[in-house]
This record gives sequence, C-alpha cells and structure tokens, in this order.
Amino acid sequence: MEWDFAVLGTLRVSRHHRTIPVPANRQRALLATLLLNRGETVSVSALVERVWGTRAPAHARAALHSLVRRLRSTLTIEDQPGELIVTRVSGYVLELPPAALDLSRFDTLVAAGLTADPQRRADLLREALALWRGDPLADIDSEVLHREDVPALTERWARATDVFFDTELTLGRHTEIVAELRRATRRSPLREGLWAQLMLALYRSGRQAEALDAFHQLAAILSDELGVDPGPAVRELRDGVLRADPALSWRPPTTPQVTPAAPPMFQLPADSGVLHGRDATVAAIRRSLVTAANEGRLPLVSVSGAPGIGKTALAIHLGHQLADEFPDGQWYVRLRGQQHHHAHPLDVLAELLTYSGVRGAAQPATADARAAALRAALAGRRILIVLDDAASAEQVEPLLPGAGGCAVIVTSRSTLGALVALHGGRAVGLDPLNPQDAVDLLTAVFHEHGFSISPEVVHDLAALCGNLPLALRIVAANLATAGPADARAYVRRLRDGDRLGGLSVPGDPRVALRAAIAPSYQRLGGAERRALRLLGSTPTDCFTTEDLAALTDVDWPAADAVLRTLTSSHLVRPTRGGRFATHDLIRLYAAEQSRIEDTADQRAEALNRLFHGYLATADALARRSYPRMAFLPQPAGPIRSTAAAARPEPAGWFHAEYANLLAAIRHLAQHGPREIAWHLADRMRGYLQETGAHGEWRSVAELGLAQAQLEGDDPGVAAMQASLATLSASRAEYADARRGFNTALTIQLRLGNRVGQASILNNLGIVHREEGRLTEAGECYAQALRLYRELGNRYAEWSCLSNLGVVQLELDQVHEAVRAQQAALEGYTSVDVAEQPLNDIANVLHNLAVGLRALGRPSLAVLHLTHAVVLRRQVGNRYGAATDLDQLAAAYVDLGYHAKAQRLAEECLSIARAIGRRRVEAEALATLGTVTLGLHGPAAALELLHQALRLGREIGYRRAEVNAHLGLAGAYRAAGRPQEAVSHARMGQQLARAAQHHLLARQAQALLGPGEPEAWLRQAS
Repeated sequence: MEWDFAVLGTLRVSRHHRTIPVPANRQRALLATLLLNRGETVSVSALVERVWGTRAPAHARAALHSLVRRLRSTLTIEDQPGELIVTRVSGYVLELPPAALDLSRFDTLVAAGLTADPQRRADLLREALALWRGDPLADIDSEVLHREDVPALTERWARATDVFFDTELTLGRHTEIVAELRRATRRSPLREGLWAQLMLALYRSGRQAEALDAFHQLAAILSDELGVDPGPAVRELRDGVLRADPALSWRPPTTPQVTPAAPPMFQLPADSGVLHGRDATVAAIRRSLVTAANEGRLPLVSVSGAPGIGKTALAIHLGHQLADEFPDGQWYVRLRGQQHHHAHPLDVLAELLTYSGVRGAAQPATADARAAALRAALAGRRILIVLDDAASAEQVEPLLPGAGGCAVIVTSRSTLGALVALHGGRAVGLDPLNPQDAVDLLTAVFHEHGFSISPEVVHDLAALCGNLPLALRIVAANLATAGPADARAYVRRLRDGDRLGGLSVPGDPRVALRAAIAPSYQRLGGAERRALRLLGSTPTDCFTTEDLAALTDVDWPAADAVLRTLTSSHLVRPTRGGRFATHDLIRLYAAEQSRIEDTADQRAEALNRLFHGYLATADALARRSYPRMAFLPQPAGPIRSTAAAARPEPAGWFHAEYANLLAAIRHLAQHGPREIAWHLADRMRGYLQETGAHGEWRSVAELGLAQAQLEGDDPGVAAMQASLATLSASRAEYADARRGFNTALTIQLRLGNRVGQASILNNLGIVHREEGRLTEAGECYAQALRLYRELGNRYAEWSCLSNLGVVQLELDQVHEAVRAQQAALEGYTSVDVAEQPLNDIANVLHNLAVGLRALGRPSLAVLHLTHAVVLRRQVGNRYGAATDLDQLAAAYVDLGYHAKAQRLAEECLSIARAIGRRRVEAEALATLGTVTLGLHGPAAALELLHQALRLGREIGYRRAEVNAHLGLAGAYRAAGRPQEAVSHARMGQQLARAAQHHLLARQAQALLGPGEPEAWLRQAS
C-alpha cells in the first residue's frame, strides 16, 4: 500500500510503510479534516474553523493557503511529492483511494458485514472494530473538530459494536464476549444498549447475580450523570432476569425455509406524471443506483426533505422510470413514520417475506431471523423496494436486502445519516422548486384542465406557495375546481387571510398543508417545539446558532443540539455561512402554534433577547471596524452568559445579517422597544456608507429619527440627524447635509457631548471642502482635531489629520499635505494588525497618492492606490473603490498607459452609477474624457467632458467642474480650436480660485502658459 492514513485513534501517516511525522497541530487538524471528508471538497470556512477555531487570522484564506502548502511539503518524502491535496474553487479536496484510510476500510467492512450471514457478519465486524485504536483523533487540539466531527465517528463505532455483539449473542458466543462488553461499557458508560447486551451475555453464561449487578451499575451511572433512570427496555430485561424468563435463553438460529418465489409484484402507486424541476435529481439518483450495483454494493438512496416537498412523488416517479431495470418486482411499503404508531420492522419483514414467497409458519419469529430470511429470499433477484415515510434508520436497517440485484429507495422527513455511514447509501435532500419550475408546474396543471391564468397571477400563486410542490398542487386543484375566474381572489385570500387554511382541499382534511406539517412538529421534543415556535415569531429571514441561543435563552451547546434536530427533521435548512432558515409556510405554522402555546409576553421577551443580541454584536463590530466614528453608548439590555459570548463575529457579519437588521429595525419601530431601532440604525451607518446603500440608509435613519423623537431622546435624535446629513453629503446634496449637521451639532453642544461634537465637526469640514469652502473646512477640521486629541481618540485623530492634509493639498501646500498623510498612515500602521481599520487606511493611501501625483511621482501613487483598492474590496466599500479607481486611472494617464487607464475609468464610472454616487460619476467622466483624448482624439473626448461639466454644475461640485473645464481646454486645443480652449482654461482657473482650489488654479495656469493667452492664440493660428 503506497499511502496509509489512520484517524481511528491518534493520527498516523505512512507511505511505503515509512512513517511520516506531522508534528504541527494546525497541519494535523487540516489533514484530519480533509481525511474525514476524503474525496469531497471542504470549504475554506470549514477548514479555517477547524484549524483556528475562534482565533482565525485576519486574512484567513491566505493563511490557509500557506498552511496547505506546508502540509504538502510535510507529505513529501525523498523528493516524492504527496500530490494528494487538490485546490478547488471553493476549498480543498484530499484525493485518496478508500483502501488508504482506516475509516474507509472500516465503513466498507461494516457495510459488507451488515448484508452477510451471521457467522460472516461477526467476522467482518470484528475485523472492522479492530481498526479502532482508541478515541478518534485524540492527539489533535481542535475544539470544533471534536465538537462537530468526532461524535459522528464515535456513533459509527457504537452502531457497529451494537450489531457485532447482537450477532455474537445470536451465534451463542455469550461467554466469549463478556470481557469485551465490559470494556465497551467502560468506554461508553451511558449507552444502555451495551449494558443490556452485557446483562444478557452474563445471564446466558449462568451469571444471573452479575447480570443484575450490571443493571444496578447502569442505574447508578445514569442517576449520577443525568439524573434519570434506565429506559423501559433495560428494565424489562432486568425483570426477565429476575424471573428467569425462558425467552432470554439462547436458541440456535434456524435456517428459514424458502418456498418457490412468488410471481413478480408491481405495487408502486400511479405516477403523477411530469415531475417539474427534479430532472437533475432523478438523473443523479439513477446514476448512483447504477454505480452502486456495478461496484457490488447495495444500491440504496435516502430521499429526505420538508413536509410537502415531494419526496414520495419523486420516489414513485423514479420507480416507474426504473421498471425495466427491476423485472422481478417493485415493492412499495408505507412505514408510517409520521403517525403515532410507526410500522414495526417485525411486521414489515413479515409483509416483505410474504411478497418474496416465504409465508406463514415458514417465517422465523424474531426480527433478526426474518431479516436474514429476507436477504436469502432476495438473493439473485432484481427487485426495487420503495420504503416510504421512514421514521428512522433503525426502522429501515432490518428491511435492507444484501448486496446484489435489488435496490432500495427510502423517503423520510429526517436525514437518515446512518444509512449513509453504515450502509454506503446516498443521501438526497430535496429543496423547494426554483420559481420558474413552480410556475411551470402550475401552468401545466392549468393547461391540463383546459384554461390559463395570467402570468402575473401564476407567479404570485407560486410565491405564496413558497414553491412547495404539495402547496402548488393544492392551489392547482382548487382552481381547477373553482375555475380561473377565482384566481385573483384566491391570491388575495392567501396573501391577506389564513394562508395555511387556504392551502387545503375543501372537504378532505388529508390534503392540507397544515395537516402535512403538524406531524413533524408533534414528533419534536419540547425544546425543539419551543424553538421552532419562537423562530416563527421573528421578523427575520435567517438566523445563526447564536441567534437561536438568544431567542430561547439557552447556552450555545443547547441551541446547537436543538438546531441539529430541527435540521435533521427538515423543519430548518442550512443556508450560507453558518446560517439557517425556515420555509415560509413552516414559519407560518410555527407562528400559529406560538400564538396558541406561548403568551405575548414570552414572545416579546424572546424577541427582546434576539434584538439586543443583534445590537451587542453590531456595536462591537462597528466600533472595531469604524473606530473613527462616534456611536451612541450601548443601552441596557438582557445580560446573557453563553458559550457564544466569546466568539468573535466574522468581518462579513453586517453583510450576512443585512436583511435581518433592516427587518428588525422596521419591527422595532412598529412594536418596540423603540430605543433599539435607532441604536441599530446608528451601528449600521458605517456599513451603509461603505456599500452605498442609500435607499436603505435613508429608510432606517428616518425610522430611527422618528422613534428617537417620539421618545424624546436627544442623543438619539442628534445621531440620526448626523446620519441623514452624512447620507446627504454622500449624495452631493450639500445644503441638506449642512443643515442636518448644524442641527445635530446644536443638540450635541447643548448636551455637552464632545465626542458627538468632534464627529460632526469633522463631517461638516468634509462638506465645506467639497463645496469649495476651504477656510471653513480647515476651521472645522482644526476644532475636531483638538477635541479628538483631548478625548484620546487616536483613530479619529488620524482620520481628521488626513482630512486636513486634503485641504492643504487643495491650497497647493503639497509638501505639507504629503507629510500630513504620511503621519496619519504611520499612526494607523503603528497599531496591531488586527486593530487596523482597513477602510480608513485606504482613505489615507488615496489622499497620499493624490499628493504624490501633484509632486510628479505617479508610479508611487499607482502603488498606494492599488493597495487602497485591495483594501476597499476586502471590506466591501464600493464607493471607496470607485474613488481609488478614478485616481488610479489618472495616475496611469500620467505614466502614458491610456488603455489601462480607460479600463479603470470605465469600471469607476460603472460603480458610481450603480451606487448612485454622482460626485464620483462626475469625476470619472472627466477622467474618462482625458483618457479618451489620448486614445481616440478630441471628438470623442469632448462629449464625455461636457457630460462631466453638466453633472458637476448640477450637483454644485466645484472640483468636478474645474477638472472638466481643464479637460475641455486640452481637448479643444488638440482639436485646433484655441478660443474655446482658452475660454475653458480661464473658467476653470476662475472657479478654482473662487473655491480656494489653489492647486487646480496652478494647473489651469500651467495649461494657459506663462504668457498672455493672446500670444497662445496667435501661435495656434
């Protein structure tokens, strides 16, 4: 064997029988994660979480790439590279044959053993269990790995152990396994099944007293550890031991008598016809079944999904498609997983044995014996078995045939992971249809009934059904009965009335969405039902484990356990980035149950915890991401101490929670507590400014302002006024910005809030600067800088210093301006990397580059601007990136690289228009005009430059006007039209001087030349 990896114990690696040490823990955690997912791509986020846990580096992807490179080097011996780790778009995959990993060999042996006769099964399972050398990956320090992945491995060992000891007991080897059972109970003292097997083995060995003592040991352990008693099965066994029940004695297994095979039976219900939106899934399942059969494995597929998702319809449709592949029969059994009394495997085995030809007295008495008889009866036959609505993997496992010509399709509302882990099955999870497939389904059914409905109404119906197949078919059936004239009224009833009630077929309670969801809810435990109810009461679209912990007021592990159950039951589905969501119709059902089972106060308290959790995270991230900004003090709220409290939120939290935060603010404005509304709006300000989401920014700031005014909270009013003023400044609406900032400043002065005063003065300085009032801008910056220094806010001080440098540059104090930017940059880079505000650093790099261009150093400017663009994109600041791209294009023009400059200027213009930043749009048009002049001549450039001039005048942005005039002067001069050239140069110079843009005025003078313009005109003529 070339490679040999072992994870069933300490991590071991060898190649050509030579051990390869992997001493570094992070490499070991990385390798272990890849091994546990052999052959499958593991996402970057999953790897980072398992390698670094809560201490992920700032540039995690780059750090992971470096770690992968080092691991590849570690796996290289004698210049033979370990080419096992392959890079994919979304992560990394370890490409390794199954025989090279002990876990894969274990799974293969277990799967083979489960379909073998008892003697062979015992041998194979003993060989599989011998691969375990102790606790899996015990020598790897990774909290996430041991929390998320190792328990599943241990469960696989436990299941295999259970089957192994059952088999040994069946074979009468009870005396031989007593010692092994004692070791197993010491390893897993809470597994009642192992204790039951030990008790039975001792009893059958004539050691009744020891069997009873084993029961008492179990009872003591369960009482001490969990505060519970042994379960009914173990208590019943104890009672049987006490009365020496003959049924507990061992009997040699009998070989079932199989009568001649019964004629083929084709029991599948009728196919519903075209299965919209499932073609790819059906094709993938067919390929999986064929592949498993070709490899000698049991073709087994488990189809799971939410209520009404179409599991049964897909299984039946697929069964009919596969009719030619299984000429010996197609059996269909309902396992009644959603009913109170599930179908018992013993009874289902009797039914299947009858189908196979084993009838009456020929059927063995026990489940194990019947399962063995079924495998024997199916050997050499090609039969498809559809097991519909399974409750659990344990219900299904005894019904599986041996490897060979038969295949099994299982449907369940739960994810039957054990069928994958222990039997090599394929798990297929169904999602709702995509919107177009949902529309196609409705349209097709309407067409079958001879009518059509307007596309707009069909789209509305599909959306109201949440694209859920059962809901769609109920709607189609109701309209087929009522006629198309009722369609618009039906939409109104579903939208404004009892939607779940409307998604039912009148007169038949079985065909109703509420009835479909109810069994899944009723099967849940109390904690899971409460969690689902409270989730249905939230106004948000998705949630994290931390959110659920806050909502239900439990710690992180408890919330995680609840969430696992809800996910496995398909009442909750994972979405992206560790977040989860519930289907709209399930949310409606959950909210309905909450109104029945929870009080209004209980719901309000849960939402209060959730929203305060949002605010706590938003506050911490806003202060860390935008340290120069002034935020309102954190209000008092519920104090929660959970395992998640110390978990740092990812840098993309605002982006991921964006829709939730907006929904929360709207909900708070309507239902309270109002205070959280304006506080959340305050913490979102930096993110909204970066992303240019002007519409949402105005909406939440105005909502926050209204709530603060209703409550008479002056600090809140000032914060929201300042936020709206900042928005106006971003949109080049400078008069509105000045009014808003002055209003906010008046309040802050009355309150004596120097932090708020400094922030407003700094922003007011920006507005004055943009309007060309450089004297006023300098005065505002100077006051703000003094306050920042008194307050000890270094980040805001450096930001304000950079702003002062911009004013110095406009005043043509270029060297002083560059020194100011360099001082600000040195300040930012003097703090720890983790504390550096990337966007603020990008601002300084941008301003420094503009100064360097003025000094005639465009190459260095390109370097700083390129760095700035990278930082902007890292934090998602499209506005900042656009301004950097504009200056970068201008710097490339300075260097003579016009084609490169054109691409950059066009990208800048596209971003500016997309985010509604008209000031940047005006600058980009002027830059693009200058670029076009160099590439294509004056004719094409003039149109762009005139556009820039018109836009600059419209928004009152003097710098853009001046740049447009100077660009037009150059273009008209190149076109041989000197009068227009001089005119624009003079207008640009006059505007620059009036706005105190002395640097631009000097550039205009340079364009006119040192002599009189008339001399230039004579020379041109």
